[in-house]
Amino acid sequence: MKQNTFWRDASKAGATIGVVGIITSLLAMLVPSIAFVANLINFVATIYLLFYFTRKRAALYANEGFSYSMSIGFMAGSAIFAGIIMGAYSIVANNFLFTEQVEETLQTLTATYTSMGTIDSNTLDSALEVSRMYLFSPIPLLLSNIFSHLLSFCFYGLFIAIGTKREADIFESTQNTEEED
Repeated sequence: MKQNTFWRDASKAGATIGVVGIITSLLAMLVPSIAFVANLINFVATIYLLFYFTRKRAALYANEGFSYSMSIGFMAGSAIFAGIIMGAYSIVANNFLFTEQVEETLQTLTATYTSMGTIDSNTLDSALEVSRMYLFSPIPLLLSNIFSHLLSFCFYGLFIAIGTKREADIFESTQNTEEED
């Protein structure tokens, strides 16, 4: 039964973390002066929610134990769902909500590189074209969000799993054998 709930629990954790990410990202885009605080809130909330949902999942395995690798595996499953949600948000945000801001950022980067003189104009034009393709294409945005969430959640998981893993209950096996006698 516990194995049947893995994807449901991972999707619930990923969806919650994804929604928090969307809210803080929207806040950062709408009020750029508090972008640092919004990103910090997102970072802390992500770590807390990963710990919370993984600990909740580990509680289901009180008798047989919840290993370090099971903790990281659960966080990786959650990362897939959070990446899908954030990827969908990025597609909508870049193509419909904040298109002007993304274009302004690209123009600022172009002006900066041009003024530095370190990159010739042909290379800069091709880099700008690739950047536009990436920032406004749905598939690369979705895949990069999934991949980046996998990397970050698994990195956080290296530390979070230390606190969420559970050893098997050593008294459970002796209680079962005594009840059978």
